[in-house]
Amino acid sequence: MTARPAMNEQVLDQAIAWQAALEQDDADWDGYLAWLETDPRHRDAYDSIALLDAAILDNRDRIKLLLAPAPVVETTADPISRRWRPRMFWTGAIAASLAMLVAAPVLRSGFGPDSTTYDNDGTTTRNLALANGTNVILAPASRIIVTGKDATAIELARGEAYFDVRHDPGRTLTVSAGNYRISDIGTQFSVNLAGGNFRVGVAEGTVSVKAPNRDEPVRLDSGHQLVGSDRGFTLGPVETTQVGSWRSGRLSYTDAPLTLVAADITRYSGKAIVVDPSVEKKHFSGSLVIGDGSRLVGDLVGVMGVDAQPAGETVRISAAR
Repeated sequence: MTARPAMNEQVLDQAIAWQAALEQDDADWDGYLAWLETDPRHRDAYDSIALLDAAILDNRDRIKLLLAPAPVVETTADPISRRWRPRMFWTGAIAASLAMLVAAPVLRSGFGPDSTTYDNDGTTTRNLALANGTNVILAPASRIIVTGKDATAIELARGEAYFDVRHDPGRTLTVSAGNYRISDIGTQFSVNLAGGNFRVGVAEGTVSVKAPNRDEPVRLDSGHQLVGSDRGFTLGPVETTQVGSWRSGRLSYTDAPLTLVAADITRYSGKAIVVDPSVEKKHFSGSLVIGDGSRLVGDLVGVMGVDAQPAGETVRISAAR
């Protein structure tokens, strides 16, 4: 067996640069994928940087206590409260001890020894490259839990995520969300878990969905979606451009429950959107421009002809009077 070349500081610097570049709206995904394919060390380096970055974010308060020097002058600045990047403190010594940092108990995240939790608590999307060739884009206020060395089991704990999965007949990726299970070989799809509702839309390829209270899985091809809850589900067509449209600043729906739309708006507006029983069975088809989130409720009200009554940080959607 041929030994894999050792990772060096130059490769790690490139991985740091790509980690930063993929956070941008105009990220060069083709260039990134080409970089991954040129050297097996590149994926190892990127995965290490992504893991370290997530661990630093999850443990920044504890790290701040460990690294804080003795106080000399009083200051209001708090650099660790901002989003850390490994490149902010990258030195030869840090590069040499990367593996130790990633493995250190203080930086470990997730709910078990083989689990890693990725959160997006910001207002923009977060891009992740997992070990099995799966790229994930996390919407704001979303969380996934990745289990296993090869990241073949992923739980969407809340929010929405877009999956771009490399074709590999030798493995099957399973994505769980609530009581639904999605199995995939190689495709592009978006999964949403919000307001007690589940939605998966397929932009490319085919997925298999195991729904609660159903023995046989449901096959879902490109241009189709499944919308469900614990009470059941419906199947229907969806424009492929609508799948994961939030990545480009739009919330797009085809026959989506109003409660799911309201939960999505909650994530982007910062206000709790409550759906009154008088309209909870309504469905919405159309697109809303996200912007800064402040106009989403007003745009929804204008399109659907319902009322919105604000009360502090809560907005109740009810039938028009």
